[in-house]
Amino acid sequence: MVDAEQLSGIVARILAPNPSMMTLAGTNTYLVGTDVLAAIDPGPDIPEHLDAILAAVAARGTLAVSLVTHHHDDHLPAARRLRERLGVPIAGHADLPGVDRPLHDGQRTELSGATLAALHTPGHTADHVCYLLEQEGALFTGDLIAGTGTVVVGEGRADLARYLGSLDRIEQVGARTIYPGHGPIVADPGAKIREYRDHRLERERQILAELASGERSVSEIVTSLYAAVPVALHPMAARNVRSHLWKLEAERRVEADGDRWRAVAANEAT
Repeated sequence: MVDAEQLSGIVARILAPNPSMMTLAGTNTYLVGTDVLAAIDPGPDIPEHLDAILAAVAARGTLAVSLVTHHHDDHLPAARRLRERLGVPIAGHADLPGVDRPLHDGQRTELSGATLAALHTPGHTADHVCYLLEQEGALFTGDLIAGTGTVVVGEGRADLARYLGSLDRIEQVGARTIYPGHGPIVADPGAKIREYRDHRLERERQILAELASGERSVSEIVTSLYAAVPVALHPMAARNVRSHLWKLEAERRVEADGDRWRAVAANEAT
């Protein structure tokens, strides 16, 4: 069983034993507060991880609520187990499956020594929420931002635009620390947010450069741009490429012909 790591006077982290190429070292579950606690992203339904959460709570106080960033299986399921075992309600976006306490944008959850404000941040998923710890200026970002590497965006046509809008939103918060859903703590949130935005815009430029030399399919773009990425991650890369193409299509900069894409000349877009 993994011991909780105390990150500050009111934040502790428990690393779930679910490492993978997508989850990095595993899901970061956070306990926030002093005597009355919140669990942020209780994580996957793994008995060893649930036992670690329960032990950490018992050493610190009482668990009042599970705050979940989004519905993915590496973030939500253990919250259901905590509800079964301790009667702890699940809070999050109104569309979060099984949510007991829907949180509107900006709504605060008060704990002993801690106040957490919900910020709706769609893009990775439609139900994604970040939580701002007001006492520390710290932001729990779920899968909006990881400690290392990048994340995938949603599969909807407008999800990349929403994702970029969510990056703008959290940049305006001016957080001093990011506690990500995966990977190490981010000590310079402003630089990380710029890195993420620049990465997306650079990928957009690369896709447009590919199309400048002729029509391409999504798979052809992935093969060219993600040659250094393990093939096992190419389906996720294809999802990101499609998201970029849909954004560019909405901006009338590219268009589809069946499963092939081409750039739209400036005089065609006007």
